[in-house]
Amino acid sequence: MNDRHSTKKYINTGQVIWLAFLMLLSYTELVPLSEADSFFFPFLFLFSLFCIAHSRHILPPAWHHALARWLHPLTVRLRAFHIWQIRGTVPPPLCGKSCVCKNCGYAFTGNFCPRCGQSRYTSRYVLKGIAGNVLRTIFRVDGKFAHTLLELLYRPGYVMRDFIHGKRVKYTLPLAMVFLMTAFYMLTAKLIVPEIWERKEEKTSEQIETPQMKAEKLQQTILELERQKSEVDNPVEQKSMELAIRESEKILAEVQRQDSIAGAPQTDDELGIFHFAFIEKAEKAIKSVPFLANVWNLMWKWGHGNKAFHILLTLPLLAIATRWAFNEKKQPDAFNLMEHILIQAYIATQILLISTLVVPFNGTAHIDDLYEVPFWFIFFLFCWDYRQLYLCTWWRSFWKTLQMFTYCLLIIIGLAMAGISLLYWVEGGRIIHL
Repeated sequence: MNDRHSTKKYINTGQVIWLAFLMLLSYTELVPLSEADSFFFPFLFLFSLFCIAHSRHILPPAWHHALARWLHPLTVRLRAFHIWQIRGTVPPPLCGKSCVCKNCGYAFTGNFCPRCGQSRYTSRYVLKGIAGNVLRTIFRVDGKFAHTLLELLYRPGYVMRDFIHGKRVKYTLPLAMVFLMTAFYMLTAKLIVPEIWERKEEKTSEQIETPQMKAEKLQQTILELERQKSEVDNPVEQKSMELAIRESEKILAEVQRQDSIAGAPQTDDELGIFHFAFIEKAEKAIKSVPFLANVWNLMWKWGHGNKAFHILLTLPLLAIATRWAFNEKKQPDAFNLMEHILIQAYIATQILLISTLVVPFNGTAHIDDLYEVPFWFIFFLFCWDYRQLYLCTWWRSFWKTLQMFTYCLLIIIGLAMAGISLLYWVEGGRIIHL
């Protein structure tokens, strides 16, 4: 009895301080509750409390045993569900009856024809299967796509692990899943919140005015005012138009002065002006070659506002950060960079699927954002996926996920600094040339 009590692991002082610190942050984030826009720290507090309660003896022994007996039916079912998650869908048994293929007429034994590959279970088209037929016709969606989506909801990490290790017949390719789920998300947003597209069209129709465009508009305005002044005989109206012309000329002179400044701008839009100058030079160089100009216009139209394209750009960043976070020399079967990119594609599909399911309940769609769900929920999904993918504990998955997002932030900061340095170098070279 004494040996059993001596081996108990009670909660320590560091864990109590950590929980108190998270509780304080959760209180400051949730109060007032009406203005709370994030639940990251409350989620982190509950997660830490669960992990500590699972690994430490917080309750007295009698209460612990009583709770274990009361939760025993639920524990058994959760264990069976966990085994089902690991095992996945079992392939159908091999049929031993002979069959004649309806496609090529070959007699065979088994589930698929060895001559043409058609399944022996080829049924007739009926009215109740019209939804699946429409989806397969428009999006080329088959049973593998629905099966992959279903398994991404309850066993995502094991799906990625099975796909990387060669079990790929029953799953759709990861990059194709990203494009298909983006199409389904856009279609859902179009049907549920149609006014969001009207606001997007109004927003995209507004162009960013450059100093040159402003100067041209002001010049047209001055010419129009001078024409109207010459046609008006009323001295009062002529005086007012003359004042308007002088005011427009002052604004035009100021715009031309700012546009002609060669050097570092003294405004808060310094980075934006440098970025525009760099893009403008790149476009002029590309458009000087007709073939490159056509390719550039095609890529710009396809990438501007393309949600799937923006998501694909994040996959290498997350893949590199994940590989750095889970890089251990003791694991000989560690995933390579391409496998990490495919894993991130499946995770993006999972988040897009949940975003599509959330849109009807929210009544809103943030199509300009990558995903519909908040960051704390995405963080939880990454923890869940990595726990199943790397077969580790919740605690280790949490810290590795936090480390992964830290690496992502450092990579973004490094890329931003490199871009700013390049823009300064290009602008400095232009000044020296002038």
